[in-house]
Formats: sequence, C-alpha cells, structure tokens
Amino acid sequence: MKVDILLSGAGGQGLMSLGKLIANVAVAEGKFAAYLPSYGAEVRGGTAYCFVKISDTPIQSPLVTEPDVAILLNQQSVDKFKKIITRKCTLILNSDLMIEKPRTPAAKMFYLPLNKLAIECGNIKCANMVALGALINFKPDILGEDGIINFLKEIFSSNTLLIDTNVKALSKGREAARL
Repeated sequence: MKVDILLSGAGGQGLMSLGKLIANVAVAEGKFAAYLPSYGAEVRGGTAYCFVKISDTPIQSPLVTEPDVAILLNQQSVDKFKKIITRKCTLILNSDLMIEKPRTPAAKMFYLPLNKLAIECGNIKCANMVALGALINFKPDILGEDGIINFLKEIFSSNTLLIDTNVKALSKGREAARL
C-alpha cells in the first residue's frame, strides 16, 4: 500500500496539524510515513499546504507530484494545485469556501460543507477533522479510526472538550461522506 496525500487551505485551518496527525498515526500503525510542510507567509492567511506519504515500504522522497488524495479547503488551494490533480486522485473539497465547483480530472470528487459541519460540532477549527473523517470513510485502508482517536487523546490529554469536539468532527465527516 502506498498513498500520496496533498493537504491545502488557508493558514490557520489546521492543515499542518492534520498532516502531522496523519503521519504520526500511520507510523503508530506500523507503516512508513513522510510529512513535508510548506511554511512561510501562509501563517498569515495565505495558501498553506503539506504533503504526506504513507507506505508499507520505505519512502524515498516526501514530495508529492501526483496525489492519490487531495483535501483542499478553499478556492485558492484549488487554483494553486489543480494542475497536479489527475484521474487517480480522490478529491475532498470544502464547498463552503469554493466560488465554483472545480473542473478537474479527479477520479472521485467529494464536495462537502466542511465549515458548516465543523460549526455543528461546536468549533469551526475542526473542519480539518471533518475532512479526515470523510477521508477515512472513502479510503479506510489509509488510517484506522481507533488510531486517530488514540492520538487525539494523547495530544489533548488535558482537555477532554477538545478531544470530544474532534472525535465528534471525525464522526460527522464519516457520516457526511456516506450520504
């Protein structure tokens, strides 16, 4: 198994944290993982992105040139990365921040109201976890839900409200992906 993931959105949407979470959970599950963040002006609201690779064998390079999965949380991310979306890509888009549904050659495109669903969970900042819930519903072989929840409990050990909100968002994303 090998999967190349692109995560992109505005600085502050939690994509770097999501990338780290995915890589750490993959390693905890006995897989190889690489995480390559792009920092810069993005922390001030520009387009932030990171690449994550997961494999059963050692990874040679963390760079993703043709993602198998892309989670794009805003229109600017679609505009920036539409050239590398191919027919093999599963694309998860945040419909709340898209001006128009993009035309891409993606094999599968899921247009979900991630911000709205995050607000329903109690915190708009967990839109990234809603997207992860959708991802593990569409591609359950990438990560196990139990591993994700255990990691959340570890990093938020002193704040049960954050754990509960993120677990709820994960579940909300899985539910939305089934509809």
